[in-house]
Amino acid sequence: MIRNILVPLFPGVAFDNQLAVAVDLARSVEAHINAVFVLPDPVTVIAGVPAVALAAGVSAATIRHDGQAAAAAAKDKFERWRREEGLAASMVNRSLRTPFAQWTERTGEIAPTVARCGRLSDLIVINRPSFSLASSEAFDAAVFESGRPTVLVDKKVSRDLLRHVVIAWNGSLEATRAIAGAMALLHEARQVSIFTTFDDGTLEQDLDLAESLCWHGINPRYFHPQPGESSAAQALLRVIGDINPSMLVMGAYTHSRLRETLLGGVTREVLAHAEIPVLMMH
Repeated sequence: MIRNILVPLFPGVAFDNQLAVAVDLARSVEAHINAVFVLPDPVTVIAGVPAVALAAGVSAATIRHDGQAAAAAAKDKFERWRREEGLAASMVNRSLRTPFAQWTERTGEIAPTVARCGRLSDLIVINRPSFSLASSEAFDAAVFESGRPTVLVDKKVSRDLLRHVVIAWNGSLEATRAIAGAMALLHEARQVSIFTTFDDGTLEQDLDLAESLCWHGINPRYFHPQPGESSAAQALLRVIGDINPSMLVMGAYTHSRLRETLLGGVTREVLAHAEIPVLMMH
């Protein structure tokens, strides 16, 4: 069950698509949106500022003022969006079944703040790590520290995320956790498909995800690599291009992150080239 969707926001980072994805999912599963704006901690920032910048007049007071100004501007934008979407700012008639969107501010470092807030949420919606340094820190915290499913948003967003969801299935613990975290969304999806490199014999033995999902009332079809495709990542990206799904569900970094960074890997390739939202879990 998904009732609380966390949307972490940061100074200088666009969040329009995060909110678009969050409200689409909130309306599908009757959840509420918690937009948390993370203000920089002046003490922490000052500790990392070069002496030359301090001599030029950078101070805790200026950092605090700039952060508050950024928060005020972001909140104005959020409130305009909330009104345009027809969402209340708090619970309606003491009902958890009516989506609403609330604004919260936290002061602190990005990674621990996202991790702490994420652990008390059911789903996290963040930008792809390539958007900014803040987005990269949020990605690490959400995917590796929160223990919650995380939807990574690209620059292109459909307003019908549950039209067709594709699951990348390799039998790993990470993929299993991602599917469990996405189950409430899979129940609401109009179509579910599975991409896997397993052959029919392996699926018939003990790794038939489609059969398992049938017990949940979900009846997906399989897609496989074609002859000549050099990697699972290439095949998955080809399937995404062929069937035009609205969202992908996959485990994050089955191997060590260092190994994936150095040698490539499905996670890295998907984040770099797939233009649809991706729900990940580690």
